[in-house]
Amino acid sequence: MARGPRALTGARTPRIALIAVLAVAGASPAPAIGDPLVPPPAYYRPIVAEGFTFPVARTNWLSVIELAKDWHAPRMRLIDGQWQQVGRHEGNDITAEKGTPVLSMTAGTVEAVGWTFYSGTRVGVRGTDGRYYFYAHLSAVAPGRAAGQSVRMGTVLGRVGNTGYGPPGHEDEFPPHLHVGIRDADWVNPYPLIRRLYKRSVRATLRAERRLAALARAGDEESFDRLAARLYADL
Repeated sequence: MARGPRALTGARTPRIALIAVLAVAGASPAPAIGDPLVPPPAYYRPIVAEGFTFPVARTNWLSVIELAKDWHAPRMRLIDGQWQQVGRHEGNDITAEKGTPVLSMTAGTVEAVGWTFYSGTRVGVRGTDGRYYFYAHLSAVAPGRAAGQSVRMGTVLGRVGNTGYGPPGHEDEFPPHLHVGIRDADWVNPYPLIRRLYKRSVRATLRAERRLAALARAGDEESFDRLAARLYADL
């Protein structure tokens, strides 16, 4: 698992706030003289935009994330030797590496945890806005997540996987991804919101990374360490 960086701060806070909703591991020892000021592989802290955060943790090392514009795409299943449509896709898929942390887009209360045939391992959160946020195909649920538990925006709910379309424990019917569903009176297309959150997250972290690089060039180790502590989280 990626670990939190040694350092960071001093930089002017980006307009989109970096929120410290996840505990950061204790700071590592200061680098020896001559060590380069380079943060190790780590996940970024959630970025708040429009009152939400992007639901898949991003990393400064390898972040395989792809958004699919697949709202209401047909869902097929082989039944008695014939492919038949079993429904429509009432959500949006985000391709990511298996095991990547899945984050709650909003604060709320966990309403459902466990297995369903098509969704596999899933977590459902009733947001403080009254809408239901559905996270499916998880490879694992985060320890301690249970119905009735309050969660904050950015709380780790589980890990990206490819479970579902079978009995409990069934996986590998499709590549790892996170299915995100949002339900108001009915399911709504989450793609426009998810796309905006991703773009805002990328812009904010790129600004912070450029500031880090400037601090490294200046040899300002103390400010570098403070900013890195704000930018990264140990997930």
